Amino acid sequence: MKWLLLYLALLPLLAGCISDFTPEVKGVDGILVVDGMITTGESVFRLSRSISIMGDLRDNDTILNAVLNIERSDGVLFEASQEEKGVYKIRNGELDPGLAYRLNLTVDHKRYQSTFLKPLFTPEIDSLNYRKKGREEPVTIRVSSHAGKDASPYYRWSYKENWEVLAPLYANYGQIDGKTMYFNPHTPDNTYHCWVKDSSKILLIGTTEKLVENRLVEHKLFEIPAADERLSVLYHVEVSQMQIRKEAYDYFKMLQEEIERTGSIFSPVMSAGDNGNIFNLSDPDELVIGYVEVASVTRKGMYLSYEMDLYVPDKVEHCEIFTKEAFMSGLAWYRYPDSMTYPRCVDCRKGNATKQRPEWWPNDHY
Repeated sequence: MKWLLLYLALLPLLAGCISDFTPEVKGVDGILVVDGMITTGESVFRLSRSISIMGDLRDNDTILNAVLNIERSDGVLFEASQEEKGVYKIRNGELDPGLAYRLNLTVDHKRYQSTFLKPLFTPEIDSLNYRKKGREEPVTIRVSSHAGKDASPYYRWSYKENWEVLAPLYANYGQIDGKTMYFNPHTPDNTYHCWVKDSSKILLIGTTEKLVENRLVEHKLFEIPAADERLSVLYHVEVSQMQIRKEAYDYFKMLQEEIERTGSIFSPVMSAGDNGNIFNLSDPDELVIGYVEVASVTRKGMYLSYEMDLYVPDKVEHCEIFTKEAFMSGLAWYRYPDSMTYPRCVDCRKGNATKQRPEWWPNDHY
C-alpha cells in the first residue's frame, strides 16, 4: 500500500458551496482532490490537484476536462455539466430512500468511483441564534437541532454569508464602471453602499453520540470578532446542516484534529484506503483526497444588524476634507464641486466588496 506524508493548509470540503481547495503535499503533487457530496436536487463537485509544498499555485491545478455522473443503484445515470472553472453540477432530483448513489468520474483517462451509499435524511434546524458575553467579546453563531434515536448522531455544517458595508463618507459625485456621474443614495449609482459574500472555509462537525438524546442545543459553529465589518451594517448567514455516517465523521474528525493541533498545517499519514471513500478502479492504492457523502441538506438563515449593538470598531477612519483650492493629486470628490477627500473615505469597493446587491436583501436603499 502506498503511504504519503501530507501537509495540507486547510480542508473546506463544503456541501452546497464551492471554495478554492488545493492542498500542498510535501514532495508529491498531482493528487486528485474531490470536494462535494450527493444531495437532494443538485449536487456540486469541485475537482483539483494538490501541489508540491515547494511549488507555485497554477491555473491548471483545477481540473477542467473531467467527466462526471451520479449513478443510482437501479442503473440510472445523472450527467454533470461544468458551469464554472473546475466546478461540476449534477441535477439528480430527489433522493430515493430505497436506492443507493455513488459518484463516477474520469480524469485523464483514469476512472474513479465513490462507494455506493443509501441517503441519510437530515432533520430540520430547530433554531439558529447568536450569543455575545461582553461588549468586546465575539459574537458566536449557534445551532440547535434534534433527530430520532435511530437517526445518525453525526452532523456536519457549512454556511454562506452576505453582508453590507458602507463607505465612511457619502460622496455626491464620482465614477462607477468608468462612467462619471452624480450619485443617488436611492439607486445603485453611488459608492456608499456595497456588499460582500463569502462561505465557510473550515470543517464544522459535531456529534450527539455520548448524549442521552440525539439533540444539539446551541451548538457553537463559529464566531465573529466584535470589530469585524460583518457586524457594521447588516449581516446574513445561511447555515446548511447534514447528517453524516460514522465513517465520514471519523474522516473529517481526523482532518479537523490535525488542523487544530498544528495550526492549519497538518501532517497525517494516510493511505488511499484510509483517506475517504473514492478509489481509482484500476489502482486502488492511488491516494485520492475526499469523501462523497449521500444525504439531504436542511438550511436556516439569520440576520444581525447594527441596531443590535454587536459591533465594536477597533479603529476610526480618518477622513480629512480638502477644499478644491487645496487640490492634491489622487483625491476623490466628496461634495462636488467644492470639496474632496481620500478615495478610501468615499468608496466602499474595497477588498471583496462590490455593488452586487443580493436580490433578496431587505434594506430598502433602492
